[in-house]
Amino acid sequence: MTTAVRTALYPLITAGQSAVRDTERRATPEALRTIDGVLCSLPVNEMDDQADRILHAAIRAVSLAEDAEEWTLLTDVEEGVSRFLHEPDGATMEHPAVRALVLLTSQCGNRYGVLVEDPVELRAWQASPERQAWNRAFLLGLEALRELGAAINGSANRRALDKAMTEFLTSVRRAIPYAALYEARRALVEAARAYGLFVIGMRQPMPTNGRWEWARRIGSATYLFEVEFPHMDGDPYGAVAVRRIAEDGTGAPVRYIPLGPDEERRRAVTEAQYRI
Repeated sequence: MTTAVRTALYPLITAGQSAVRDTERRATPEALRTIDGVLCSLPVNEMDDQADRILHAAIRAVSLAEDAEEWTLLTDVEEGVSRFLHEPDGATMEHPAVRALVLLTSQCGNRYGVLVEDPVELRAWQASPERQAWNRAFLLGLEALRELGAAINGSANRRALDKAMTEFLTSVRRAIPYAALYEARRALVEAARAYGLFVIGMRQPMPTNGRWEWARRIGSATYLFEVEFPHMDGDPYGAVAVRRIAEDGTGAPVRYIPLGPDEERRRAVTEAQYRI
């Protein structure tokens, strides 16, 4: 592949990363369609079989997330709660807001507790960050239901209800595309590698039953990260543990980067944890 071709392909990778970041900030079917469009624009004739396979898996995952029934349920909750807030008088537990909230919370619970018969697949699902994303949404849905019920009974304040609803709906918006975003990030890394570009991958969540919180592909190596809480009274800030894994699987010694009082560095770590 010529340098000119590589130069022309680089903007496609960065466009995909930008679309993923936009969806991380606020996921919608429209945002997912943008990712789908970028992935479909990647030229497969410049890819090897591995990159091609991963790309098509990502396109399928994004399409499934785009068409997920939870988007409709989420809209029903937003409209029902808005109606309640504008006309709260006389509302009962039969209010459309309650019914919509129960349906969406139940769906989050179903996603979290999905039945997996194969023991190997079951262990992988139990450790998957996607499952935890649905569990967070389910628990926040229960909290939102509690606040809505209290509001209907006249024993809650508007601020508490707004906070509970915002946190729940935000968590649902993160859970719906979780797997799709994971596959899209992976596809962009594989495409860059296959095109002969220097790979600068995005953060990827790690299984919840391991030490490392997220990983990132840079060049031919993968870097693993974990936030270390302070171990001693004299260190109120903690550190970030980093380990480099070479392409052949060889692991370098773990390095520790102190967070210290650097606000910018700690803010970057907080953002990284939020995105995953």
